[in-house]
Amino acid sequence: MSAALNLTEVGPIERAAHRVGTALLRWSEARAARGTLSAVGAPVGSARVAARLALEQDTALEARQRHWDQLAAATPRLR
Repeated sequence: MSAALNLTEVGPIERAAHRVGTALLRWSEARAARGTLSAVGAPVGSARVAARLALEQDTALEARQRHWDQLAAATPRLR
């Protein structure tokens, strides 16, 4: 099941929101992957970067599951 809509069915606000959302997602993934400096100036280890990426993926998965649960709760049951 997919929640995607054809671009002909959405307005300019939805398109802009989608662009902003995907740009933020790419930025977040790139930032987590490159490894930033810690407070003392030492590079963050790859294990910490991997853990942060895993946490972000789990958080995104949980958010998607909550969204699907909300959609399912609002959809009338067919028998």
